Amino acid sequence: MATLRNLAIGALRLTGAGNITQAIRHVSRHATRTLTVLDLT
Repeated sequence: MATLRNLAIGALRLTGAGNITQAIRHVSRHATRTLTVLDLT
């Protein structure tokens, strides 16, 4: 689980997120935002 969380944090940092906590909350509200962060859309 820690590996997945670290992967998510790393992906958010690559997208330029300044506040990781706020970015995680923002992305977790809609599944399509996760795809956007991972550049899959």
